[in-house]
Amino acid sequence: SPDFSDTPVLPELQAILKEAKASVNKYWSDPLMPVAFLNRNWHYGNVTQSAPVINDYFAIPMITVLAPTHNAGMSLVLSPDDVMLYMDLSVTPNGDIQFNRLNHRLGENRTVKFSMNLVLHEASWRGGLRFMTQCYPQCFEAPNQRVHQIGGCGAYSISEAPIDVEKFKKMSFGFNWKLSDDFPYMGMFIPPVKNGNEKWKRSCDEKAPPDKDSLVSCRQLNDYAKYMKRNGFSVLSYFNVTEFGKNMYNRKAVLHSNDPELWKDPVAYLKYCLPNAVFDPGIQTCYYAYIVDPADPDYLKFILEQAERHIKLLPSTDGICIDRADWLKLFNTKADDGVSWVNDKPARSLFRSWIIMQKQLGPMMHNADKVIFSNLMALRLELGNELDGIYTEFGNNGNALNASALLGTRKPVVGWTVNETINEPNSDDFMQRHLHLGVFPTAPYPYNHHSINPEPTADKLYLDYGLLLNAMRGKKWVLEPNCVETTTKGVKVNMFEVPGGYALPVTFGGKAESAIVRVRNISGLDKMKVTVIHPGDDLEIPVVSTYKDGVLELNVSLKLGCGMVKLTTLKN
Repeated sequence: SPDFSDTPVLPELQAILKEAKASVNKYWSDPLMPVAFLNRNWHYGNVTQSAPVINDYFAIPMITVLAPTHNAGMSLVLSPDDVMLYMDLSVTPNGDIQFNRLNHRLGENRTVKFSMNLVLHEASWRGGLRFMTQCYPQCFEAPNQRVHQIGGCGAYSISEAPIDVEKFKKMSFGFNWKLSDDFPYMGMFIPPVKNGNEKWKRSCDEKAPPDKDSLVSCRQLNDYAKYMKRNGFSVLSYFNVTEFGKNMYNRKAVLHSNDPELWKDPVAYLKYCLPNAVFDPGIQTCYYAYIVDPADPDYLKFILEQAERHIKLLPSTDGICIDRADWLKLFNTKADDGVSWVNDKPARSLFRSWIIMQKQLGPMMHNADKVIFSNLMALRLELGNELDGIYTEFGNNGNALNASALLGTRKPVVGWTVNETINEPNSDDFMQRHLHLGVFPTAPYPYNHHSINPEPTADKLYLDYGLLLNAMRGKKWVLEPNCVETTTKGVKVNMFEVPGGYALPVTFGGKAESAIVRVRNISGLDKMKVTVIHPGDDLEIPVVSTYKDGVLELNVSLKLGCGMVKLTTLKN
């Protein structure tokens, strides 16, 4: 949250900055509000910590400067097609802007090339982002567009028990990212079983329902996914490309390289099959696994074999969600990617390793009509080219929520939620910041792991806002110039394209009973049906609207300071 005290401000920004300051609190601040030039420095991606909870990073390589009195804006856009290693951005109160790139290898007759665009546009944050989505669509568009049918509120649960289908549909529930406890150990997600009926002993490290057996098979996992799909939901399998093993420290290999069950001994399997995958055995993870490099040739082959087993043996799942992308901030000093330079010697950036791996994993999954989500804890634009969606584990934190939302302007985004989060600072603010940014929260699903579990208050909140969340299923941000605005003080508006029309969340109205909203630069505005959905209501209510000179003006009624406006394209 920025500090506006003692900051030189141009007169035309006074009103805007006053409103921005009012929107700042310790839980969340609106990333779409402009701020003054400050003495600040940010890293590209959250490279200073595993959890992206500190506001010291940016996720899209650009900066936008606005001059509202002249309706002018300018964005400096750095190409995400360039090699991106470590990079910082700094600004000063005098208006100085500086990008600093680090760890690039120079010399040896090599060429290091960087591309940038200086883009002129209207006085809005939308201008620079519009250019980026048009110029670099591969970073924003989901490779498998079917993901928009899957995206909705998520879960991270080990439970395979039947659920109240109608209740979860009313909550806008979309999918369960199946909890990471069905594998025998991290990395070995499906062992080399002979068929779908062969069982293996699962990890059993996490709390599970009483009826959950210690043995599991692909048939059992697929039957659960089949049940979910039959009822309109999806299952994403747990995947991880940066960690391998379980309780690896101070252990020796037990099995020999020629043992037919070598896979049951992670220490031996790593030693004989993946000898160069580990690059820093001193780093410990939550399962006491080793950190591994996804571009190591042997390990990359292993990753792709795991993906093939998912496709073959779990046909009813809709894809995978890749965990622990935070380790990508590391450098493998035992390898050489040809571009990185660390501590006066070559290295391989795991950012580059991820891109190498994704270029093979992505087409494999997408050709099988599967989707790829990721817990993209390293929040950087170029890492998402093969991703269809984002499930951010720290979405309950304002910084990760904002960064993920902007990276997912044309993809579904799900934010992590714990029971306490919905009261920070209150449950309506919690839901309305998700609506404002087009992000789905985690639903209160049984046996959710370190996330929100069912309880009466949470269930009621999600049922109250479920229709509003449903209205933005399949959303893509509208970035046309001045496409939506409000003249009602304190109210926030945004606009998403959705199947059949548009969704327009009107939020943070407080005690206001209505808001004036204007929409422009959208084709067919004069031929749209306009309704609004309020929290806790089951019906859409017509909205009073007038159309004149290309502007559609809406008088939107509010409840709890909120309403989700639906603009439905009418057929001839």
